[in-house]
This record gives sequence, C-alpha cells and structure tokens, in this order.
Amino acid sequence: MPNNNSYYSIESKSTDEVLLENINYWKEVHKEIDTILKDIRGLILLTHNSIEFTDIVDFLKKVRPGQFLNILYISLTRSYDFMTLVLQRKPLAEKRIFFIDCVSGYAFPEEEQKDDCLYHKPPYNLEELKKIINFGIEKAEPEIIIIDSLSQFINFSKPTEQEINELYKFLNSIKEDTLNVIQNTFILLYDTRLGTMQNLPKLSTDLILKIEVVKEEARWKD
Repeated sequence: MPNNNSYYSIESKSTDEVLLENINYWKEVHKEIDTILKDIRGLILLTHNSIEFTDIVDFLKKVRPGQFLNILYISLTRSYDFMTLVLQRKPLAEKRIFFIDCVSGYAFPEEEQKDDCLYHKPPYNLEELKKIINFGIEKAEPEIIIIDSLSQFINFSKPTEQEINELYKFLNSIKEDTLNVIQNTFILLYDTRLGTMQNLPKLSTDLILKIEVVKEEARWKD
C-alpha cells in the first residue's frame, strides 16, 4: 500500500537551551503543506504533541501569508499575559489576534478587558463554549477562529458515547451557524498526549492536520 502521508519539517536552534527542534506537519493526503496552509479554509482539527505557543505562532505565520487577518483566539490552556510575551518576541505582523482568556477568568472580572483581550470563566461544556465563540465574533469580527484546546472536552483515546454525540453536535453547529464568507476558518487544537486517538471526526471536519515537535540535544554549541 503506498504511503500517502506528507511531512513538513522545520529546524530551529534555541540559544537558551541549545536544542534542535523538528516540527513535522502531517496530512492524510499527499500535498505540500505550504500549499495547503496558503489558502486554508473550513473546519480544521489540528492535533499536536504538546506544542508550545511559539510553535503555534510559527504555524500561523504559514496560514494565508501576505493577508491581513483578524484572529479570535479562545484559550483554555494559556494565559493572555504569557501569550503576549511570546508575541513580543515573535510578532505576527500581518495578523491581529483578539484573545479570550479563559485561564485567568477567575482572577480578573469578565467586565475587565483590554483592547485585544477579554477575560472569561472557563466553559464547562461545548454548549457554553459556543456562546463564548459567538460573543468573541461580535467583538473581533475575525476571519479565523482558534480554540485551544478541544482536549478540555473530549479524550479521543477513550471517548464516551455522550462526548462523541456532543462533539458532533458542536461541529455541525459550527459548520451551519458560524462558518461563512467572513468567518471562513475554524481551527480546533487537540493535544495527543492524552493517548492514541480513536474515533476522529473525519466526516465532520474539512481537514485533519498533525504537528509533531521533536526536541533533542544539539551536538554543537555557539
């Protein structure tokens, strides 16, 4: 059987820890990843093995390069303060990110907001998440919406029937009610460290991508 998997790698050098970092992008059909990301649209499941926010920034730089885009980033795993520190070192010149910080939501009142961030208590289920998404769309008018991370609601290594049903209901509502001519790209992050993935929602997503970050000690040092 021919191998239809496609890999894309980036090597970078960390001056602090002297690490070599290889990032592999995987797709089910054989296409160049740069071509895919250059005009990516639709409902995308982006699986990864515990990538850092710096890796997400590198990924976003490859998404529709040369276009000025508004991004709504709903974070359930990283704080606004941390992500803005990363963006100060690695700015996204052509993309403007509006954050909804659900990590610091208990520390800051929801009415407290910044020009590029709102604080919100973390949603307990996908139905509550959908309300936060709709609220964020009104505020940011984004072309791209990112959820970090779907892992808060489902474990694909051993999903329950209720989790699967709720996920498919959520994905269908995103396709029917959220995706349109303006909000044309919806990216769901999922951390694969929870275990081997089963029952992936292939029929309810337009694309499934996988990022693998492999770090190893370098044999050289400046």
